[in-house]
Amino acid sequence: MRATALAIVSILATACVVVKDSDEQIADSAAGVVVVDMDSVRDAARAEGARAHAASAPAPATAPVVGPVVAPPLDTVNRSAPPAPVSDGSAPHPTDEELRWLAASLIVPVQGVKTSELHDSFTEARGGGTRSHEALDIPAPRGTPVLSAANGTLRRLFTSKDGGLMIYASDASDRFILMYAHLDRYAEGMADGIPLKQGQIIGYVGTTGNAPPELPHLHFAIARGDGAHWWKGVAIDPYPLLTGR
Repeated sequence: MRATALAIVSILATACVVVKDSDEQIADSAAGVVVVDMDSVRDAARAEGARAHAASAPAPATAPVVGPVVAPPLDTVNRSAPPAPVSDGSAPHPTDEELRWLAASLIVPVQGVKTSELHDSFTEARGGGTRSHEALDIPAPRGTPVLSAANGTLRRLFTSKDGGLMIYASDASDRFILMYAHLDRYAEGMADGIPLKQGQIIGYVGTTGNAPPELPHLHFAIARGDGAHWWKGVAIDPYPLLTGR
């Protein structure tokens, strides 16, 4: 901008000047007459000012470099399965981590029954003392709704001599088998392969199979499966999983 002004002063000092400040054409036939186009002078001055302003303006702030966003761990209770265990080729024994995950995933599978009302019957003798019970008996009035203890899949509706009307289900990780026995009847809509939601009514307490007729209860068993068989696995005591004891 200063250079432009100096150029104009120099011109004024050496010649006769005719100022042109519009689109009107001015003839210049006389020697020594200089035509100054003020529109051009203004444009040059603006350009010079813009360059000076750009040179003196502070550099724009540079956005910090942000690395990839790492998502927080999923809620292990509801959304993810425990790590795969080491297996010897048969149904594996559950790891401590798997059992903690399973315990956090379960509810008492009989409507209205509190954990404080449960009694551990896993090691009680059955069959005249020839075998261990390996399940949890949950007494309740006949017809009390039986609930799915966890999210998972109904693997098989089954009837056996000992267990009566039974349901075999897998949990959400597909590692554990949940067994519900002595049912009076199934809930409407039960079928092999359907998904189950925790708390969903799947049947009703009864005495089918070898349960005493005067003692309706749910026979609830859990096993660590091998991923291939819905009816067998390593038996796990449900009582400490449900009660935290």
